[in-house]
Amino acid sequence: MKDITKKIKKKILKLDSVEERMKFLKDKYKGKTAVILATGPTLNDHDFDKMKDIFSKRDDLVIIPVKHAYSTTKETSDFHVINLFSMDRKNPTIYDDDNTIVLFNVAKSFQKEHLDIIVDNNHPCDIWFPVLNPPYIDDTQTIQATKNYDLFWMMGEKCESIWGKSIMYSTAIPLALHIGCRDIVTIGWDLGTGEHFYEKEYGDVDVKYTQEAIDNTPELYDWCVENNINLRILSNKNPADSRIERIKTIMDI
Repeated sequence: MKDITKKIKKKILKLDSVEERMKFLKDKYKGKTAVILATGPTLNDHDFDKMKDIFSKRDDLVIIPVKHAYSTTKETSDFHVINLFSMDRKNPTIYDDDNTIVLFNVAKSFQKEHLDIIVDNNHPCDIWFPVLNPPYIDDTQTIQATKNYDLFWMMGEKCESIWGKSIMYSTAIPLALHIGCRDIVTIGWDLGTGEHFYEKEYGDVDVKYTQEAIDNTPELYDWCVENNINLRILSNKNPADSRIERIKTIMDI
């Protein structure tokens, strides 16, 4: 898959605007399985070298690590989803190659400041888009609060997203859908744990929004069924709706 992504990245870098780049990405991975790696503690349940070996041999998988999860997938990553709230600004991400498409979301209320940080750090950024956050919306208008999962399509339609109170909702899942993946597997998505697979923490966990996201996963499951989206979870700690299929190993993907 990385050979395909390498060619796609070369083409999008020739396009001037974010809108053109996003339009070009539309359905480019149609029929593939998106593997989204989050930063929960169960990510450590896997041997990272073996995981990368499996990923490198599968041409049907699109690998999308979120934030620090890139350190576990490295050169097998097709995309890297990141924001400024989690980035170590003194030590920005160093990529193993130039063939991963780097996608930043920036808070609309801090848009200029966040873009300045990206530039100041000379951080690779192939696509960026604003996420609507306070004061543009409030807690009652987030994706998980409204249970309006149609908002996942917003990123592809308007080149912006809405506060999901999780980068999974505001960016990672919308990206997978935009590029054409209707089969989505999450690894290390451990709703409710308040922990990460790495030792250093980068901020407090908002227990309210985490519980809200858990409570509203039945509606997420229903939405996926209605839209012919197959969502599967590889985590023994995620308390999401039990109807969402669980898989036990990476080999089950």
